[in-house]
Amino acid sequence: MRSLLLAVLAAYVVAAIHAVLAFVNKRKSLQRVSYWSMTLGFVLHTVALIADWVGDGHYPLFYLRETLSFLAWTLVGSYALVLYRYRTQALSGFTLPLVSALTFVAILIRPSGGRLELSEFATTWLFPIHTTLLIFAYAAFFVVFIASVMYLLQERELKLKTFSAIFHRLPALTTLNEIATSALAIGLALLTVGIASGMLLSSSRDGVLWHNDPKEIFAALTWLLYLFLIVYRSTARWRGRGAAWLGVAGFALVICTFLGARLMGGYHVFG
Repeated sequence: MRSLLLAVLAAYVVAAIHAVLAFVNKRKSLQRVSYWSMTLGFVLHTVALIADWVGDGHYPLFYLRETLSFLAWTLVGSYALVLYRYRTQALSGFTLPLVSALTFVAILIRPSGGRLELSEFATTWLFPIHTTLLIFAYAAFFVVFIASVMYLLQERELKLKTFSAIFHRLPALTTLNEIATSALAIGLALLTVGIASGMLLSSSRDGVLWHNDPKEIFAALTWLLYLFLIVYRSTARWRGRGAAWLGVAGFALVICTFLGARLMGGYHVFG
């Protein structure tokens, strides 16, 4: 379904360009073009994922190409939920360029053919649950990261009393704090169930709950950091700058969790 994914990429690129231009120029017409192009790309992307699932005969979250494509899809879905709930469109200028990049890389990667390994691992019913929960958790933590970055930018504008163009394009601090808190709670819940399902999957396959694998270690560290963040976000002391910086640091751990197994080897390296 390479041709269909190319159409998805084209729609996302158009959406990303218009989102950035809308953020810079603050024009609603550009934002509308971005929204409808993103919607078209998301629909086509959904069809492409289903087609890959049916055509390849396995859940499309085993090989790196599939994982990057699925992650891009979840990022669009996460942004759409934020847009629906908070009516803030500033996130699109940060999210859609990344979505376009992930889709582009997914297209460049050639399909792998490790069918033996696939038949031993990815055919169990726990695998789709485990991987889907983790990818959606990563998408939620990306929202936390972007909201935290925008919070820091907005707070800096207020502190310096410069009130430049970016001040009028970003959401209010209270809105950004609410977005980060909600996304954090959702992401932590998904990560918790995702890790638990992964332990069950490991136990059913090898009889071992924990392999001390790089990806597992980074996942545990990520879970602990976000648990720490959600606990202290409930106090007035940690609702502002400190919590925002922890949100940024937490996403660095998310990247290590996502890429750690491939860079350092281990149990979780698939295709």
